Amino acid sequence: MLKPVLMLLPLNLSKRLSRRFIGLSNFLLKLSPGIEYDLKESNSDITDREYSVISYLNAKLWGFLIFLLTFLIFFRIRNFSLKFSLLYSVIIGFLVLVLMFFVFIKYPKILSGKRAELIEKNLVFALKDLSIQITSGVPTYNAFVNVAKSNYGLISKEFENIAKNVNSSVPLSKALEESAIKSGSEYYKKTMWQLINTMRAGASLKGALKTIINELSLDQKTKIKSYAQELNLWSLIYLLFAVAIPTIGLTLIIILSNFAGAGITTGTIISFIILTFIVQFIIIGFIKSRRPIINL
Repeated sequence: MLKPVLMLLPLNLSKRLSRRFIGLSNFLLKLSPGIEYDLKESNSDITDREYSVISYLNAKLWGFLIFLLTFLIFFRIRNFSLKFSLLYSVIIGFLVLVLMFFVFIKYPKILSGKRAELIEKNLVFALKDLSIQITSGVPTYNAFVNVAKSNYGLISKEFENIAKNVNSSVPLSKALEESAIKSGSEYYKKTMWQLINTMRAGASLKGALKTIINELSLDQKTKIKSYAQELNLWSLIYLLFAVAIPTIGLTLIIILSNFAGAGITTGTIISFIILTFIVQFIIIGFIKSRRPIINL
């Protein structure tokens, strides 16, 4: 069941409350186009109308709590006037409300992307297994069941859902179509649609699977080569921010402070070092996010 980490209200309570404000979803859905498809691709059982209201209620709670906190800081601790404290607390609380609402609305898309990456990670191996079994004379449905029982992560779960749908009297081609629609992986969608078209045309799956596996392997190798070339550039940028700029920057600060007559305190140096580590952490995180999740 879908629930972002930062949501404060329990999901069951949020769903009950959302029914009372379901009319508000007509406006909220205009601010979140495509949320219906993101929820389907993230394998959520929550409707787009429910989720939009749940996101708003939790964002409103965040805004109210931040409003109380900032008002307490401004009025009680900093001894600002009541008018000033209320005005700025309301502004900050409203900004937090808007920010958290869009964070919650974007979460299904982020989750869908993560699921897509995990599916693509073992997709080639699962298809190779499927191809070997079909080539060996195993019936297509049984081959899907065998792959579902194997350890291929989310691919096995997707194939398990396909097998369950077939057991519920759904044709295999229709089950594959439903699985493709719910997935956020373009590779998986492409694979399923090629299998569906092959089955509906009455052609053999052996040749189709072989072609699909070759195409996916080639695409993944291309991704790896592109990432390797991109990594060279990011390595230079990391060295620039990790070594060159901190060294030169600290030297310039020392020199300029002597000319200006302002001494450098221990706090200044510590702050500079912390800032350098934060920049390095951001660059490393970005490089890691760019790495393709692929097994070959």
